[in-house]
Amino acid sequence: MRVRILLAALFVALVVGSGASASKHPSPWAAYLAPVNACADAGNSRASETAQQRAMVCLINWARQRIGARQLSWSRPLALAAITKAHIVIQCGDFSHYPCGTRWPAAVAMAPRAWNVWGENLYAGNLWLRTPRAAMLAWLESPRHRKILFSRSWTRLGTTVQLAPTLVGGTNMSLWVLEVAGRR
Repeated sequence: MRVRILLAALFVALVVGSGASASKHPSPWAAYLAPVNACADAGNSRASETAQQRAMVCLINWARQRIGARQLSWSRPLALAAITKAHIVIQCGDFSHYPCGTRWPAAVAMAPRAWNVWGENLYAGNLWLRTPRAAMLAWLESPRHRKILFSRSWTRLGTTVQLAPTLVGGTNMSLWVLEVAGRR
């Protein structure tokens, strides 16, 4: 009986985390996930990296608009920092903000000193949990990640999605890295 309950809970978690429409999701934070047609390619893990990045920016800005926060602009230095972080995470096989003992935000700190505060979100998913929508929903469900998404200090963002052959016990994972920065 206990195994059935655990399997049922796992099934519910997978279905809920799969990017199901916000109206069917029991969490109040699903209301901050853009409708399916609002952000092109947000549910398409086979879209190009650029298309998925655009979808993620759309999802983030849609959610920020819902809370009355300013829209974030794309930053090439932050996007490069995100790509660098993704490559280090994949190379080390260490899904953390400090893979292989690296210090964060080393890559961002080398960027122009236009910012004095930084934040970072990571997400890894496989199968139907590889999409920008799935990553965004997972971040919305987490108080710590939601704080990064909704901080009013941010003005700029950079993000990437990279294929991670093996990571956090899974195979063929999509690794999302979001870097945000601003001034206080």
